[in-house]
Amino acid sequence: MLETSSVLKRSSAQVSCNLDEEIAVLHLQRARYFGLAGVGAHIWLSLERPRSVGEICDSVADHFDVAPASWRSDVLAFLASLQEAGLVEVVD
Repeated sequence: MLETSSVLKRSSAQVSCNLDEEIAVLHLQRARYFGLAGVGAHIWLSLERPRSVGEICDSVADHFDVAPASWRSDVLAFLASLQEAGLVEVVD
């Protein structure tokens, strides 16, 4: 389970690139493609270096007009889905 203090980084088992306003991510070992846009693309770009979940949440709040009641849980759920897909991993 991810906590706000958890630090995440992009997995070395992926490659990604910008395609117009979308980020294309390919998991190399699973041969699965992911397309990220909007908030998802912002989160992915923020992971150019390892960052805590709390920092990522703050970045989303600073850049998007989001409802305070839902944005943190939405970001946590999205990050958990990236982790489950093998695209990000927790830094020990």
